[in-house]
Amino acid sequence: MRKKSIFAVLFVAILVVLLALAGCGQNQPQAQQPEKLKPNSLEIGTAAAGGVYVFYGNGVASLASQALGIPVTGIETDGPNHNLILIQDGDIMLGLTTMGPAFEAWNGIGEWTGGQKFDNVRSLFPMFNTYFHWVADADSGIANLRDMDGKRVGSGPKAGTIGVFGPRFFELLGIEPANISWGALSGLLDNQGDGLLDATGFAAGIPVSGFREYESRRGGNVVYIGVDGADRDKLLAEWEFLSAAVIPKGTYDALTNDLQTVGMFNIAIAHKDLHDDYVYEIVKAVMENNEFMVTAHSSAKGTVLENFKFMDIIPLHPGAIRYFRERNIDIPSHLIPPEYK
Repeated sequence: MRKKSIFAVLFVAILVVLLALAGCGQNQPQAQQPEKLKPNSLEIGTAAAGGVYVFYGNGVASLASQALGIPVTGIETDGPNHNLILIQDGDIMLGLTTMGPAFEAWNGIGEWTGGQKFDNVRSLFPMFNTYFHWVADADSGIANLRDMDGKRVGSGPKAGTIGVFGPRFFELLGIEPANISWGALSGLLDNQGDGLLDATGFAAGIPVSGFREYESRRGGNVVYIGVDGADRDKLLAEWEFLSAAVIPKGTYDALTNDLQTVGMFNIAIAHKDLHDDYVYEIVKAVMENNEFMVTAHSSAKGTVLENFKFMDIIPLHPGAIRYFRERNIDIPSHLIPPEYK
């Protein structure tokens, strides 16, 4: 009897262990893929007032709201870097950014990233090229970028594209402004009009409405400054995501000749956990309603399939992959995210 009791106890113990192991094996796959999100409303991170992102983002929001049947609104932020942070942290699901900040975010480089790789971010669709340029009053004595040495320069929102890269351009080229100020474009141009700044820069699609308004306010007595020659070559050699760009004459009334400068492409981004169906419908709505997008801002002329080639850093969201494959776009392997099936 004693032996039978011992065997019975051992049998029960082994059975309990086997059942526990089996239970672990059943539960493990359920924890691997969290359910994707279908919120009842969405926000799109744009930038500060006066820039192109606000107009463009509101156009995207309008189309997305119609496509999804939920409220979608553009919200003002500090721009591309800030939008990447907000999406990485899950504070918003959609946003706009440029390829420079996208490169640094994905690779976790640049002081602003804190060494963190922004692996929650996914690409959606190409937007347009961003043009770096500055406006100064005609009597300021500033005719080119190097004339800003010793001057007071506005550089957009601190987390915006020119807020980050403008000071880096100056440092690389050995230009030392007396001081650099950051803030919303409208406020910086107000300060310039009051004599507190000598020039103000911005990086955006063209034309920048804030620059046009300032030109009108100053009776057309302004000059526009880009980057050319050896200085432009040096910038292009330093940052692979920059490209040579030209702002055509007539873009602004005071711009009577083409303006040589550098550009950086823009893309729309989303959190990886946003539902694939949501993303598919948003990408489809934007890419197939370009005429409407151009009414939101003329820079949307760049939101076309041909510019998919600029989306070469952050992997695509699976919902975006679905749309672009339907349009026979070949997706490079490095743009396929780990969660894609």
